[in-house]
Amino acid sequence: KKEILGIQYANSLYPTVTIGGEEYKIELTYADNQSDSSKAPTAAQQLVSKGVTAVLGTYGSSCAIAGGPYFEQAKIPAIGTSCTNPQVTQGNDYYFRVCFIDPFQSVADAQFAKKQGVTKAAVITEAGDDYSAGLGTYFVKAFEALGGEVVEVNFQTGETDFSGTMASLASQGIEAIFAPTSIETAPFIIKQAREAGINGCILASDTWDDVSIIQRVVEAGASIDGVYFSTFFIEGDDTNPAANAFAEGFKARLTDNSNSEEISAVTACGYDAYMAIYYALDKAQSTDGATLRDALAALDVPGLVTGDLKFDENGDAIKSYAIIKTATTEGFVFADSVAIE
Repeated sequence: KKEILGIQYANSLYPTVTIGGEEYKIELTYADNQSDSSKAPTAAQQLVSKGVTAVLGTYGSSCAIAGGPYFEQAKIPAIGTSCTNPQVTQGNDYYFRVCFIDPFQSVADAQFAKKQGVTKAAVITEAGDDYSAGLGTYFVKAFEALGGEVVEVNFQTGETDFSGTMASLASQGIEAIFAPTSIETAPFIIKQAREAGINGCILASDTWDDVSIIQRVVEAGASIDGVYFSTFFIEGDDTNPAANAFAEGFKARLTDNSNSEEISAVTACGYDAYMAIYYALDKAQSTDGATLRDALAALDVPGLVTGDLKFDENGDAIKSYAIIKTATTEGFVFADSVAIE
């Protein structure tokens, strides 16, 4: 839903595109995969049957991976918004994405942990979840390459009691935790880690960019201090005028209140995904799938909301840094910007 809000806002600003001297209205149509990879193929087929020109999304790498082949077969370009698993674009010439990928953000998280003085970290992942497992693997590799030590543990989907795990990790001298897990699991991990005496930083990935985590942790009587995560965008980025203009305009349109709830990074990604298609249509001067795909591959647009936009040979956005946010009782604030060569 938060990604769709960004897409809809972009569409409100750029509702038409001129192709061959004729102005065309850009219409949004939807298919709901319910963030379930088993339902993603059906949703993808629905969009193909509707004859869409391009696809924006989806949320969740597993859904993007499951639906991607249908778009490639139909020669319909797709732009991932926040699906970060490398497999989304690998081997699929028609799938692109505006977000960074998991190896990139895991390196950023590992470098940030090292900068915080962490020498021994735990990596907690959800068994059977490709997103969680992939990020965990990349973090382990990056952190060990930096000279750090890692203890790996995993849990079953739906598990909420981490007290035994946390007690064991505390006894092993764990200084910090990297937990690329779901929004639902986050408050349990944070609260029970603190109760076990693990007082160092708790790191996560872009999934944790949701203020409901703060609300639930505070309601549970635990401290949100020391929680960090990597993400794509933050309000008030003085180095990027487009980000500030987007934040101001989006909030004004959504609520007529520029001081409303902070904007999720995936909303910014939704906006940039729409703009990628918009610029590609303008460049291609065609709605033909193969022509539009080639225009996307050659796209080079400076100064979008999440940074300059250019794709590599896999269709992945070329990024140079990741934003690190930290949690406070008032919301998420900027903590660091980690540059990756």
